[in-house]
Amino acid sequence: NDLPNSPYADLVLDREFDHIANLFQRDCCLVLGFSHHSPLTKVVSVGALSLPILMKASRIMPGKSEWSSGTELPVEIDLGKDLKFHSIFACPVSRDQSTDDNPPMILPCGHVLCKVSIDRLPKGSSSSKFKCPYCPSQQTLAHCKQIWF
Repeated sequence: NDLPNSPYADLVLDREFDHIANLFQRDCCLVLGFSHHSPLTKVVSVGALSLPILMKASRIMPGKSEWSSGTELPVEIDLGKDLKFHSIFACPVSRDQSTDDNPPMILPCGHVLCKVSIDRLPKGSSSSKFKCPYCPSQQTLAHCKQIWF
């Protein structure tokens, strides 16, 4: 009840609390290695950096449709250190990193394992049921689907 006389009274004022909460969030994210910006901010930033370069590339290479159907762009776009990401999936069963030959697969129960680990789970034929390593639900290989990060 003696908050107005406390040396920390400034910290609970509405105008100061928002600023302190933002500082705390930024520092916490920094310690944990996360971004303190929202995903929407990241997407808009990447778009703002990339769009002029892509527009210029489309003017320079008119009618060249082969680059628009691939998975890579024909130009290098420097996004800076803060906007570089590389998603990696490591299978929780085998501890192997996913590759094109061993992609991540989602089970009907929602758990994700790599293809090689899922292929090893059924006993007998590939059409037999197997138990998810993380929950009691029964699965079949036919119901597992590849996912992309």
